[in-house]
Amino acid sequence: MNKTMKNFLLKAMLLMAVMVIAFACKKDDQTEPQPPVLTFDRNTMAVNTDENASFEVKILLSTAAFKDFDINVNLGGTAVEDEHYTVDSKVIKVTKGQTEALLPVSLLVDNIFDSELTLEVIIATGTDYLLDPAQPNKAVITLTREIVLPELYFATNTNIQTNPFWGETIKLTVTASETLKYDGELQLEFETQMVAGTDYQITGADNNRITIAAGETTKDFELVILKKDDAGFDKELKISLKPVDPKRIAIYAEKGTQTIEVKDPLVDLTPMLKTPALVSGEGYQIRQAIKAPDNTWLGNIVINSSQNQVKKNYLKTHRNLTYVSTFDCLYNTSGGDVLRLADMLKFETTDTLILDYGANNSTRYFSTTDELMRFVGDVNNPLKGVVIAPRQKFTARLGLRSEWEEGVNPNKAWQIDSRANNGDITKSIFNSFHTMEVWLEKLEGTYDFTLTEPEVIFTAWYKSDSKYFMRIMPTGLDIVKDGGMYKVTYRYYPR
Repeated sequence: MNKTMKNFLLKAMLLMAVMVIAFACKKDDQTEPQPPVLTFDRNTMAVNTDENASFEVKILLSTAAFKDFDINVNLGGTAVEDEHYTVDSKVIKVTKGQTEALLPVSLLVDNIFDSELTLEVIIATGTDYLLDPAQPNKAVITLTREIVLPELYFATNTNIQTNPFWGETIKLTVTASETLKYDGELQLEFETQMVAGTDYQITGADNNRITIAAGETTKDFELVILKKDDAGFDKELKISLKPVDPKRIAIYAEKGTQTIEVKDPLVDLTPMLKTPALVSGEGYQIRQAIKAPDNTWLGNIVINSSQNQVKKNYLKTHRNLTYVSTFDCLYNTSGGDVLRLADMLKFETTDTLILDYGANNSTRYFSTTDELMRFVGDVNNPLKGVVIAPRQKFTARLGLRSEWEEGVNPNKAWQIDSRANNGDITKSIFNSFHTMEVWLEKLEGTYDFTLTEPEVIFTAWYKSDSKYFMRIMPTGLDIVKDGGMYKVTYRYYPR
């Protein structure tokens, strides 16, 4: 082999060695890039939820992504997903070349009722990225808010007074300080010695809960005082408002309670009952007058009454009797019947009369009553108030005067009947051709015992199917026909 050939082969071998070395070096330079290291742009941040409806959490990549990959995150903290916030996904898509990744967070502002909530975003471990052990893999976002809750209160919270005798329905209104953006639910709490279902009941509140609907500012409900005829009843009922969810609504403390005073004061009728009844009579003498067309008061008739000791706020009437030795019989003492119904009877002839013991028109009685009228006192001053009466019936038997008055004293028919029945007209067996029934349909008036001369002034409405009642309208009395009833106005005052 010549020298020239040897040089060629040596150069070729050197070239191949260089190429092998170069190829080997090139292969080392093209190794797979390392995964990027992830860190949060900020590990702590605050978001004012009054001013922001959304925000983004930013994650930084240490190097540009050399390929597409996913970042998985977990969420925690005191904020609740789908209640306080929402995210589209907990997987963040990263495309090749990106140097940062974003997690959008939408706030459910209307559901946030706390001044401070926390949202924690935690990067989960993955194969396509690395976490810096020297940096936390968690970002804490504080959701702040200035909480000004709408305040609810009773529209009128001054004490309400009512008498259980009236069985009133009291409308109560709850008001919000602003239009509600969501339903405001309230629980009604009661402090009282009264018994629900016996003394009172609530309507318009389901299980003692009421709701002011979103978009509204008021809600009404009703307190029904169940009627009680109980003189001396004196109790209070306090209703307080309590939010079912105190994060949504607040109670205005000064107007959050409504007090209802339920009182039926005992009325002392002593100012009317000054002069005892005549000998052998019951009760006390009360003067009675009827209104005339010129607004004066006519008559000076005396009725005998007392306070009902069982139903203490009622006036009770009596039929008074006394023994007359001259005739050896009993008869009614001077005094008109309880409502002077005898004066409302005008017959076509003088042949008809009320069968009762006595000779004067003023001594003839319709039936008495233990509940002539009911006194309902003012809560703060029982010496003044109103009077009413339960619907009640009065009866009287009619007979012929010729039969009733026949004979000579003491052998007149009424005197013989009186002796036989000890003056009790209900036991009389004397012949009657008609029993008159007169209904007191209603009675309305007032009483005032603070006056120098105490008085009761009231109007009574009567109705009767008897053809004799008001057959001929009495003259001199202000009696007004009111539909199918007759209206008469009275004044009672002590003798």
